[in-house]
Amino acid sequence: MEKSRRRKDRKTTSLDTGQHSSLPPLLPMELMMDIFSRLSLKSIAICRCVSKQWGYVLGHPDFRDLRLARSQARPCLLFACFRGNKLFFLSSPQPQSQSPDDEMFAADHHMSFSFTRPVKDISTSVSGFVCVSFRGYQSGRQFMADESVVCNPSTGQSFTIPRMKTMKRTGGIRFFGYDLVEKHHKVLAMIRPPGHGGRTVDHQVLTLLGGRTEKATWRMAECGIPCASSRDIQSLCINGVFYYIELVSDWGLDSMIICFDVTSEKFSSVKFARDLYPVRRNYPGRLLDFNGKLALVPSDSLRVTSKCIVTWVLQDSEWSKLVYILPPMWKVVVGPKECLEIVGVTGPNEFVMSPIYSSDPFHVYYCNFEKKTVKRVVIQGMGAFGSGRRYYVRTCLNHVEDLKHMEL
Repeated sequence: MEKSRRRKDRKTTSLDTGQHSSLPPLLPMELMMDIFSRLSLKSIAICRCVSKQWGYVLGHPDFRDLRLARSQARPCLLFACFRGNKLFFLSSPQPQSQSPDDEMFAADHHMSFSFTRPVKDISTSVSGFVCVSFRGYQSGRQFMADESVVCNPSTGQSFTIPRMKTMKRTGGIRFFGYDLVEKHHKVLAMIRPPGHGGRTVDHQVLTLLGGRTEKATWRMAECGIPCASSRDIQSLCINGVFYYIELVSDWGLDSMIICFDVTSEKFSSVKFARDLYPVRRNYPGRLLDFNGKLALVPSDSLRVTSKCIVTWVLQDSEWSKLVYILPPMWKVVVGPKECLEIVGVTGPNEFVMSPIYSSDPFHVYYCNFEKKTVKRVVIQGMGAFGSGRRYYVRTCLNHVEDLKHMEL
């Protein structure tokens, strides 16, 4: 009799698992999602294993959307530390206050990946996902083509992007972006012929599907822009548009920025500002998201001896030159051995700088040119990667946590 009563109690306290049940859940679905969405990623992972009902709630698309919305309201800093074939992802809160005082945050270790090839480059965080690229090489008689892997630092998922449908064995180029209309990640790929005189060919697009049943396949994208293939290509996705530099070896007039609309899959181009030619004959700079607009910033590292930052911002197909004089306290706050790069902007007049290599301690700097302040943020937990160029560090602003499971 006592066993029967305990069995009955367990039935009345069980929650709906998403299947047909005559018993109502103890808490409404919306309330459970709201509670779970406030937990950390590690806590969510643990809660998935508590019961089938909790696993159902935490795997529901509405919960993923709610968690993503909360993360977008408070984005974080993402640090990708890589050396050889090893890659580590860490994150920390992104400073929200306007206080000029120094702050300290603890870095939360997300995931570690070990690949069969050395890491060549890492994209910025694109709606929670990061694309890792590896360089192709010749192994005896076998040619190992370029390869890219998409990683989700929040869930630990990673998968290799399928090879393009092409007969060419030359190096491939891949760009990673997000379609704001269809809510899909896309990959733009092309082939770079040998030498610098040819043009990129075989432009193709791949849509990465999240939880869909159809299979992802490459499709051709017509590119009628007469530009030469680059000796070095960098890219950036801003508001659903890819931007990448097509730069020839002699810095000729056919060097330009190529624009690719991720939704319509149409190409266009923008010429560099004429004033850039005599100043930067070897390289025009790095692409930067300047409050939703494309910008070029110096590719040179910033140091304590730096004087200013020259920025070119693209507005209505025209380039505007902005010169920011570093405030006097720059020399006081920035360490003498710091080697910094500009990783983003957080307002009309605030730049964010981060070290290129691992260091202990590890600092991120916020330079507000309107208030003439330099704020130093100490990131704890990065000391494990050591100092002295042991690891490259890619710092990404406004990283969000997307729990979506990507499928091909």
